[in-house]
Amino acid sequence: MIGEDVVDRLFALRAAGPFQRLETAELLLIASHVRTRHYAPGRVILAAGAVADLLVVRVAGAARLGQAEAPEVFDAPGLLFGLPAAADYVAGDAGLDALVIAKPHVFTIARECPEFVVGLRALAVASPDAERAA
Repeated sequence: MIGEDVVDRLFALRAAGPFQRLETAELLLIASHVRTRHYAPGRVILAAGAVADLLVVRVAGAARLGQAEAPEVFDAPGLLFGLPAAADYVAGDAGLDALVIAKPHVFTIARECPEFVVGLRALAVASPDAERAA
């Protein structure tokens, strides 16, 4: 039996950029491995100069990257290219509720679901930090 929490995570993933390209069965598998995390208002999620070891998917609330709003899914450039964050990712005034996927799982998903790679690459190109990958 599939738990309600897994179904909730599946729908949250389905609404986010690179996951929209995936089939329901693929999303279900991924949803069973992601973890939920709450970041309190003002908490640093990823410090400037650090390399991401998690892919963060916003479910509720907001985050900032320096003075700009952080993308819905971050930090793809750090995960894909091993590049450090150019500025702090910080939870917004209401905090951030997110799904997080550990780097090894991201690469497993990428290997098993090629369309996910296309979506991650699109995020990297559209990211405020896209110049890091250039």
